[in-house]
Amino acid sequence: NPITVTLYDPIAPSAAQKVMEWVRLSFESVTGRMGYANFYYRDIDLKMLDPVGAVVEDWQLQQTWIQEFNMGELDYAISDPVNISLTLRFNQATLLF
Repeated sequence: NPITVTLYDPIAPSAAQKVMEWVRLSFESVTGRMGYANFYYRDIDLKMLDPVGAVVEDWQLQQTWIQEFNMGELDYAISDPVNISLTLRFNQATLLF
């Protein structure tokens, strides 16, 4: 099943830029070119943290790709941080601890 992850987008380094680079490996909207799975698959370490920031679970997601993404909304009237929402698909998940 897919999982949804929310990323905080700081000014530097830009999370939006990294996400778009990954998305463009699977589909380039300007040219309509589809990518090869070997280019856009990524292995991801997903670390679950407790309230003080200690890692309590460490998952390794193999052959992960972005199924859907939402870059959030930019609004100069508010000072809330921008969040990026990703729906990730993967072929295998391993709980390391």
